[in-house]
Amino acid sequence: MNFFVNKAMGIGNSGVEHAQFYRAACFDRKKIPYKYIFMELVKNLHEAMVAWKIPDDKVISMWEYFALEGDYLRKGAKAVFTAQQDLLVDATNTHRVKETITSSGLKIVEHMEKSPSRKKEGLLLVSDYRVEIFDYRTNQRKIMYSYQNDPHRGRVMTNIHLFAFKGKHRFFRNEVLLQRFFFKQLIEEFPETKSIIIDRGEESEAALYDHCPPEIKLIEIVHADHLSDRDVASAPLWNNYYEFALTHLEQVAHIVVATELQRQDLLIDFPNESQKVVTIPVGGIRDMTEDSFEIGKQQAEKFVTVSRLASEKHIDLVMRAIAAAKKEYPTISLDIYGQGGEDSKLKAVIKELNAEEYIRLKGHSHAINEVYPDYDAFISGSFSEGFGLTYIEALNAGLPIVTFKARFGAMELIKEGVNGYLKDFSRTDEAYTIQQLTDGIRQLTASDLNQLKANTRKSVRMFQDAIIAEKWSELIDAL
Repeated sequence: MNFFVNKAMGIGNSGVEHAQFYRAACFDRKKIPYKYIFMELVKNLHEAMVAWKIPDDKVISMWEYFALEGDYLRKGAKAVFTAQQDLLVDATNTHRVKETITSSGLKIVEHMEKSPSRKKEGLLLVSDYRVEIFDYRTNQRKIMYSYQNDPHRGRVMTNIHLFAFKGKHRFFRNEVLLQRFFFKQLIEEFPETKSIIIDRGEESEAALYDHCPPEIKLIEIVHADHLSDRDVASAPLWNNYYEFALTHLEQVAHIVVATELQRQDLLIDFPNESQKVVTIPVGGIRDMTEDSFEIGKQQAEKFVTVSRLASEKHIDLVMRAIAAAKKEYPTISLDIYGQGGEDSKLKAVIKELNAEEYIRLKGHSHAINEVYPDYDAFISGSFSEGFGLTYIEALNAGLPIVTFKARFGAMELIKEGVNGYLKDFSRTDEAYTIQQLTDGIRQLTASDLNQLKANTRKSVRMFQDAIIAEKWSELIDAL
């Protein structure tokens, strides 16, 4: 057995979850056993599983396991209950108790309190201070924990109780100790476990490092740039999400990155770890049968971007660049697929630009590969893409790309003037960045679209599913 460890999964997911889904498809192809492990309490987990077509027996939630027990680790939980939520509000209109019934049969009771904001004086925030989890079928309380504010780590879970778990009342001071106990149970249930693949979660790293049996290999996946900066060559500043792993490399069998450019960058700091650092793309394309596209119009007009609506994706800059380019190329348009917290801000930008007729928010799509053929080119405003799965998908669909010269995916996948255009950017000068992206739109729009399209799919030949699945098979077999 092999486990993919992540914090959570939702209906609208990030690249980390899509990388897991793709890896699962590779493992299925090679008949390698695996399960997803989710460490956070996800109320709509089974609704997300349905959306992503993941079977019950492929997913383990730490919290469902502790609450439901039985043969859960092997078979999972079925969504057999009607999900519902009730909220108790006091006379001051303050939320006091939230009760949630999940479709898998958890009853989650969240007790809330008002407390001063640590960031803004005079502001009171309502948040959980204690959570109880019951088995909805029996109404037996199974779990209870509290939250406290740590001066260095912020809000942390503490004082965790498992009631009558395997006949005993168990207590854990913090989440790391709880996770350590969970992984011990997991390994006892699956003694044939070969690897634990960590996609996200510093708590899981702390729980496993120094406590994982030596015959089980830990594999860390790096999904983004591992560096915050290299201003001092001898003292690189790591991305917070990967600092624990990169400062405890002796604990892991492999660090897996998505591009060869990133692998070479890591080897600058770890020159003796060439066998430990491995390149396996986190996404790919279906095995090719042909490369040709129909000859169509000569000039790109319809641009598309696919992304979470998050600030780090800089979709507002893409909008402004499209608006600027439209003055020269009046037929161009932009459709944006995705969902996220920036939705209201982006709607405001569209209104500010009077761009309602040519910039559209299309929402989330579960069949984005069916959408790409409706467009001429792909555009992205991201300053950092560890891989850029959407780039691979767009290129495979015959869409040339304009984006920023960002580490590492863009620089590895996009060849200037061949299958797209890469532009410089500044993290401090927004006007310069918009101008650069506007120039890239002009370059692509002025280019022979048919020639660019002819090059796109050829440029992603090495990312075919069969090739990537074989890479995973070789890595797991060699453990």
